Amino acid sequence: MPNIVSFKFNPAELKLNKFIDFYAYCTQWNQNIYVYGNNEAHKVRRLSELLSFILFSHDHECLIVIEGSGINETKNYISKHLSGVQTA
Repeated sequence: MPNIVSFKFNPAELKLNKFIDFYAYCTQWNQNIYVYGNNEAHKVRRLSELLSFILFSHDHECLIVIEGSGINETKNYISKHLSGVQTA
């Protein structure tokens, strides 16, 4: 089973508090987070990097990739708590 999940989102349509909770959830599993947008890719090492990327992204669609253990649980978390994202 793959240890990766990805989803698309529009930065202008999300609630930051949901992404703060999501970041905390991923760090509990020691998962790696990668963000793709603005024709760039970044590995997120701190919450401030994720929030800066989301706040200053001018793309209408960005991609987040999560890698690590607990991916099935993370998929469930995304579907329950992050409305408006499209699992890829």
